[in-house]
Amino acid sequence: MIFLLMVSFFMACGNSSSESTVEEESPLVETPVDEDDLIMRLSLELMANPRSLAEEEQNAIINYAMDEMLDIHRASSGVYYQILKKGEGDHLKWADQISVHYRGYFLDGQEFDSSHRRNKPMKFYIGNMIPGWNEGLQLLQAGSKARLIVPSHLGYGEEGLKDGEDYLVPPNRVLVFEVEVLRKLS
Repeated sequence: MIFLLMVSFFMACGNSSSESTVEEESPLVETPVDEDDLIMRLSLELMANPRSLAEEEQNAIINYAMDEMLDIHRASSGVYYQILKKGEGDHLKWADQISVHYRGYFLDGQEFDSSHRRNKPMKFYIGNMIPGWNEGLQLLQAGSKARLIVPSHLGYGEEGLKDGEDYLVPPNRVLVFEVEVLRKLS
């Protein structure tokens, strides 16, 4: 089976959080997991013979999670998430204005965007972002840190995201976001 061929890596990071200008990106803290249990649970979501882009992406996400030992869960829409630090208060909801720091990258680790690089958190309303963020952020509270793994249909889809003539995000790409909700503004 595929999961028996997986190489397992455990990522251990420190944390720091602040809304002020950040010199370096603040790493996310991950809780150790039972690797065997995690691989068994995730392998149940692998599709034996993927017949669609959605099924291929699901397999890619599950294989990525097993490779990286990520204790992810699937929301009903298909966005995968891992809560790394639980925040406080009520869960965020549609139309909440929030301030976040984030890092976006592809499954191969190539970064395509980061608020940390700009040294400025992003402020926006939930509902004005890609569907994977709009749903994933509603699983969190202010102060939360999470990893969102967004299938292409909940990201930039078939069109991708262009920056001039070049693609910032090519069409049909799975996206990984490390998100820290600094605070709720509204």
